[in-house]
Amino acid sequence: MVGTPDSGFIDAIAAAENRRNAAHRRYLARRREALRSEAQRLVPLLLACDPGITRIRLIGSVLPRRRIRPDSDLDLVVEGSTRFSECLRVVEESEWPVDLLEWETLSEPFRGVVDRDAEVLYGS
Repeated sequence: MVGTPDSGFIDAIAAAENRRNAAHRRYLARRREALRSEAQRLVPLLLACDPGITRIRLIGSVLPRRRIRPDSDLDLVVEGSTRFSECLRVVEESEWPVDLLEWETLSEPFRGVVDRDAEVLYGS
């Protein structure tokens, strides 16, 4: 006959799970902060690479109130770029995964999402 679990045992399992969840939340918060710092680091590099850039925006899971995952990357949208391929080389040198998007190539529906949700890092 199987006995009922000891309440101390169940409490210990629950406490361990709570610790694991808290550690995971701290990890995700650190990742978000590191990705945001990387975005700030990349802005002047992109502007130096391409003075034609009129705006740089941050989108995606790094934004507040978005769900970040352990594999989340950095998503940047540049507008007015005249040397986009050179900008791609700049972000390829990042230690973080970066998706660089060119505003002018985005679909109208996606532009609407960017206009609504993005955080402007450079420009207005």
